[in-house]
Amino acid sequence: LKISKGSVVCAEADLRGDITIGSNTIIHPKVRIFAYGGPIVIGDGCLIEEQTVIINRGDLTDEDVVKFLKETETRPPQTRGGRNTPLRSLQVQSNYVCGRLLGDTMVIGEYNFFEVGAYIESMKIGGNNVFESKSKVGRNVTVGNGCVVSVYCELTVEEDLENFSVVYGPGNQRRKQQDKPMVIYRGSLLIT
Repeated sequence: LKISKGSVVCAEADLRGDITIGSNTIIHPKVRIFAYGGPIVIGDGCLIEEQTVIINRGDLTDEDVVKFLKETETRPPQTRGGRNTPLRSLQVQSNYVCGRLLGDTMVIGEYNFFEVGAYIESMKIGGNNVFESKSKVGRNVTVGNGCVVSVYCELTVEEDLENFSVVYGPGNQRRKQQDKPMVIYRGSLLIT
């Protein structure tokens, strides 16, 4: 686990495996980030709210993922010495986690916002995206920049979500944003 300067990770968050967190990123309590199938790199300035799950699942089947998440949900992170500091249960030694060769790296860009209960498996996410409450993005989805995945929308089939796409409604309807999001770039505001 590598946490950059200025980031805040709540002790109640459950982070396991080879995870790198960029500067000024905030991870709320009850967040679960599991680098089971390979490393996870989270960019600068991200906000990850309660009950969000980010998992690099590797070759785990859907059934294995459900079982794994239920197990981690019912078992609180272990503590040591009476302090509320979670022990990281997956020990990383060279390129192996729990005897498994690490696979592809999951890369999450800068200034992404993961609202309460988002579920993310996407291996490549650009910057300045919003994943609203209870949204789900599967492993075979690539997310561009400035996208919004709305409440309860699920993207599970292989696709590349183009820059500034908005996914909304019960049928996962699509449109392009007319107003581009503001981007923070090295301390300055830019309009993309």
